[in-house]
Amino acid sequence: MIGNLSQAVHDAAGAPVGASAVVFGGGGAHTVDSVQTFDGSSARVTAHLPRPRSDLSAASVGNTDYVVGGFDGSALTPDILATTDGIHFRTLGRLIQGVRYAAVAAVGQDLWVLGGQTGTAEGATGTEVDLIQRFDTKTGSATVVGHLPQRLAHAMAFALGGHLYLAGGRTATSPLDAMLAVSPDGTVTPAGRLPGPRADAGVATIGKSAWLLGGETTGPTGALSSVVMVSTG
Repeated sequence: MIGNLSQAVHDAAGAPVGASAVVFGGGGAHTVDSVQTFDGSSARVTAHLPRPRSDLSAASVGNTDYVVGGFDGSALTPDILATTDGIHFRTLGRLIQGVRYAAVAAVGQDLWVLGGQTGTAEGATGTEVDLIQRFDTKTGSATVVGHLPQRLAHAMAFALGGHLYLAGGRTATSPLDAMLAVSPDGTVTPAGRLPGPRADAGVATIGKSAWLLGGETTGPTGALSSVVMVSTG
């Protein structure tokens, strides 16, 4: 362990801002609006989101970080926020359908929001969606460009070689091991399988490989310690 957050949270999102790692929102005893900056050894609360937000995602396009989706403790938060310093936020647009636990990745200038849940009750199982939403960061407009083969949430999205992939996740009844490729027009094709079912993993991309770090199968009691590398060769 190399340090601690100033405020303990789960279901937060993170992104790099300069040489620091920034943690957006998350949940504890309740959903928070805190923005924490981690400098490599310790963290401090350096800003606040416009409203509390957990179960969210973050993605970067150039020097701009985007906060996408989530839940404020009582309602979904469809606003997409943009920041270049982790302190000041502006609302750039809104999703067509607000979701929590969606898979989010950036490809070029677009943010892709895949699946997710619409329920606001704890767990929200049974409210998964199959939507493929694309958000244009240049125009601030969102569109539904396609549908996944099944309704799912808690999946992992990443871009390799300019191509978008979706891995794992959970339906209302079972965890998944499928990998899918998503084309710019929203067409979905099979792209292989993970070594086993996996949801809610951390994702990092380095060169031509994506790393899926930990995660779970059916919930917190099915936590995973394994690391999976997905490579385009």
